[in-house]
Formats: sequence, C-alpha cells, structure tokens
Amino acid sequence: MAQIKIPVSTIDQLVARMETVYADRVAMRYYDEAAGTVREVLYRDYAADIRRMSALLTDKVPGIRGRRVCVLAANSYHYAVSIFGTILSGAVLVPLNLQKPLADIRYELELVEASLILHDGRYLERESGLEQLAGDRLVSITAYRDYAPGPITPCADRDALMAILFTSGTTGHSKGVMLSQRNLFAPMPAFCDPFRVMLEQMGVDHYDFCHFTVLPMFHIAAFTSLVSWAIMGMAHNLCLDLRNFYRDLELMPSDAIAVVPVLLETIHRDVMRGRRDRYGRIRILSCGAAAYPPATLIDLMRQGFFVMQMYGLTETAGDGTWNNAQDEAHLSSVGIGDEPTCQYSIQEGELCIKGDPVMLGYYKEPEQTAEVLVDGWFHTGDLVRQDPDGYYYITGRKKNLIILASGENVSPEELEKLVLACPEALECQVMEKEERICAQVYAPDDPDKVRAHITGINRTLPLYKRITKVEFRAEPFPRNAAGKQIRVP
Repeated sequence: MAQIKIPVSTIDQLVARMETVYADRVAMRYYDEAAGTVREVLYRDYAADIRRMSALLTDKVPGIRGRRVCVLAANSYHYAVSIFGTILSGAVLVPLNLQKPLADIRYELELVEASLILHDGRYLERESGLEQLAGDRLVSITAYRDYAPGPITPCADRDALMAILFTSGTTGHSKGVMLSQRNLFAPMPAFCDPFRVMLEQMGVDHYDFCHFTVLPMFHIAAFTSLVSWAIMGMAHNLCLDLRNFYRDLELMPSDAIAVVPVLLETIHRDVMRGRRDRYGRIRILSCGAAAYPPATLIDLMRQGFFVMQMYGLTETAGDGTWNNAQDEAHLSSVGIGDEPTCQYSIQEGELCIKGDPVMLGYYKEPEQTAEVLVDGWFHTGDLVRQDPDGYYYITGRKKNLIILASGENVSPEELEKLVLACPEALECQVMEKEERICAQVYAPDDPDKVRAHITGINRTLPLYKRITKVEFRAEPFPRNAAGKQIRVP
C-alpha cells in the first residue's frame, strides 16, 4: 500500500495545525435544532474550543495528567471537542457507550477510577441512578465554553496511555483496550492515502470534500475518523440523530460516509428502489464492522458508488486490511495488509498482526492480554486464508469454531453463508446444541423455503457438517453499537 508522510504525530501538533494551516476552513457542520439552521465551525474556532476543554479539565481535576476522564454523551460537536481536549490536557480519554445499562456503566467507571464524567444529560434522563453514583464528578459537556483557551502543551510521551476504549463484548463485561498516541497515529497514512488517490483521480479539491458522520464517537472507527479528517483539513458533517438522516444529508451535502451493515442495507434498498437522489453527492462508502454480501456491493458500484472495505480492530487502533479493489473477483475479501506499518502472519489459520498500531494491552486484564499478545504479535481471533494476489478472506472466528466429539472442526460462518444464500433467510447463526449442529434463522416471510434450502445444502455437505437442527426466531438477532450481530448462547 502506498504511504504518504503525515505532518503530525501527536494531538497537540494536530491542534496547532488546525490553528495555522487550516484556520479558515470548515471543520464541522451540524444542524442546530434550537436555531433551526446548520452551524459551521471553522478549524480556528474548533481548536480554540479544544483548548478551552483542556483548560476546564485542568481546572476541575488537580494533577490531570494520567487521570481518567469519561465521556458519556450522544454524538455532537461538543463530543469531538471533548475527545481532543481530554487528550490535549494529558488526561486519559474513556468514551462510554450511551446505550449500556447502568450496571455496565458503573462497572466501567469503577474499573477506570474515573476522575470526571463529561455528559450531556441524556443518560441521566434514562438512568437517574447515575447522579448518585457519580456525584460531583458529573460535569456538563458544554461547560468548556466558560473558559479561556488553555495552552497547547506538547505530548510528553507518545507511548504513554492516551485512551481506554471498551470493546463491544458479546458476553460478560467489555474489555478496556489501552491505546497510546503512537498507536493512534501509526495507521494514519493508510487512513488518509486512499482519499488522496481517489480525489486526484476525480479532480476534486480535497478541502471541498466532506464526510457525513453517523457512527458513535465512542467507536474506534469514528474516533480515528475525527483524527484523520482533521489531518487532511477536511470537514465532518455531523448527523446527530439517525431519525433526521435524510434531512441532514440534504442540508449538509456530503461525499463520503462510513457505514455498518444495517445502514448499508438501508442505502442499498433506497438505491435499488430508485431513490439514489436521497444521497445527493455521496459517492464513497467506507464499509466496516462485518462482512458485506458481494451482490449488494456490486449493485452499489454499478450505481456509481466507490466501495472501500475495511477490516480493523479496536486493539489495532482501527488498522488491519483495506480493500479498494472495485472488481468482483476480490469483493468477498477484506483486502490487503497495511504494510510496512504492520506485519502479518497466519498462525494455525489465525490472522496475527504486529506493529505500532497494536494496543498496549487490556486495562487491568494481564491474563487476557497475555492470551492475545504473544511476542509482539496480536492474535486477532479471526481465521483467514490469503489468495495469490495477497488478499485476505475471513473464514470464521477461532472462538466460534465448533469442535465435534469426533475431533472434526466446523466453521459456523461457513454454514451461515450457505444458509443466507436463501433470500428468505434474513439472518442466521450456527452453533452446537445437544451435540448437533443447529441453525437459528430469522425468516419472517417464508420459513418453509428456508427449511427446504437447508435440506438441499445438507446434500452437498459431508455428514459431520450437516445442519440437523433448525430453529426459527421471531425477532432479528441483537446487535451491538457497531452494528454487529451478538452471538446467542
């Protein structure tokens, strides 16, 4: 993959660049409900607000460096200010998932020993117990506006703990992934360079190129996007509520959008029903968080979209593999590696990654850290194969692998793909139940067709792989904040 030189390597350098190189360019747009209009924020004002947030935290938390500052709020301009301002102050950023129940939030606040919680009041509306739990550590996310901008203090140690991001666990408590500024900035060439190449091909001034932002800012993809687009001096158009998705897209014309499976399904449905105009000048779709049906991607490419598929993890600061190939031969691949930033190895079928983007470890989880970090190699848990062109293909999850009493190994993902080839099967998960291979399927319209399809599949499979138990769900499978299906027990 082509590499470009990134002009900054720390958040303080990036904030300084906002004030100088990009001072008069638009950094953020969002719809102000109270005023009934779109607000534009220039990079110079964005930087000043980030410095105000840093001043607030320095005032509120004595000895701020290394202390934990949590953010518990919905997406907003103020959330972006909080992310940069917290890191600039020297505190450790801990963004929290607004959708989690109070028990989970309590666990995470206690685990990180939160010194301050920046909030917008929304969580309190649903969980009043937060006030008793947090007390005077609760501070309004907009309180920075009462402060004068603080100084830009240089980063003292790029390898120090910068942020703790909780992974979207499927069972039990989420793990806190520890990231440094070195981790954060290492993959930025890979995040920025594809846009540079595409814009050169399109003949577009990249400063007029805008990103429509809908992913939650506590997620690694949104977090790194805030950094990479600021490095490029381009603008984020913030959609603060998905209920206003089409309105905001019309009011803030955008060129690119990062999507998860549910959102891509919506875009595909609209486009194939003749509603391409809803998306205005959107032409680049950054697809992550899960595998996408090749047929869906082909449809969208034929309608003029450029599809960027990405495979990354919180543990690698969002880095991993990239697939910008617009050919059907590689559509089911997650792409090629980000070399030389990272090294890649397939060990017993599992993809392993080594390099500067790899996390410091799991917070207060030395045993779990030791399980996945071995001699510098991060064991992703994903089973892969690599084709002669260097493209990687995910074949399953190591932890999901079904090991039968006979010793045979069965990949549930392999069988799920076969079931989902039936149009009536909207969602499927395969697991072992009572020593039988069971498929749970969400097929609200015609389960009989799915059952017949599975019977046909079984005729093509060896005996040990055959699905001998089928259960139909009344509701879709639950999903986490990234849009991934949560595996049921």
